[in-house]
Amino acid sequence: MKYRDLIWKYLIIISLGLIVFFIDDQEFFDYKITLGLICALSLAKSIYFVSVSYRKIIEASVREIAYHAFMAFMLLNISMIVFSFAVDFSCLYQVNPKSFVGIEPQLSFWETQFEFVYFSILNFSFFGYGQIMPTTIAAKIIIIFEVIISFLTIVFILSDFISLKESITERLQNKK
Repeated sequence: MKYRDLIWKYLIIISLGLIVFFIDDQEFFDYKITLGLICALSLAKSIYFVSVSYRKIIEASVREIAYHAFMAFMLLNISMIVFSFAVDFSCLYQVNPKSFVGIEPQLSFWETQFEFVYFSILNFSFFGYGQIMPTTIAAKIIIIFEVIISFLTIVFILSDFISLKESITERLQNKK
C-alpha cells in the first residue's frame, strides 16, 4: 500500500528531527552548527513535502483518483507537516530557550511539546495568535518554511484541486 510507504518516509523525517534533538542534548557540536543543521533539515523536508504534494495532485488528476482519497492523503500530509515542524521548534527551543517567547520555563517536557504542536497548528492555519513568538533568526527561518508550505498546500493544492484536475484531464483528452 502506498500510504504505508509514505507514512514510513514521514516517520523518517520526524526521526531526523529527533536525532537533531539527541545531538543537541549530547552537545556533540557547537550550538550554531546544530542550529544550521536544524534549518538545513527543515529546508530539505519542506522541499520534500512540496514535491510529494505536487506529485500527488498530478497523479490524482491523471489517474482520476477519487477526491476523498486525495483528501485523505492531504490530511496525512498536513498532519506530518505540523508534527515535523513542532519537532523542529522543540529542537530550536532545546538548543536555545530564547528562540521563542511565550513558552513558560516551568512546563514539563510533554507540556512543552504540546505547546509546539499547538504553535505549529496555528502557523499552518494562519491563525498565529501571538502567544508564542520566534525571537531568533533560525526560528523565524523555520516558521517561514512552514508558512510557505502551508500557503502552497492550502491555497494552491486544496482550493485549486478540482480546476487543476479538470484542466489536466482536458489536456490529456486533447492530446488523444
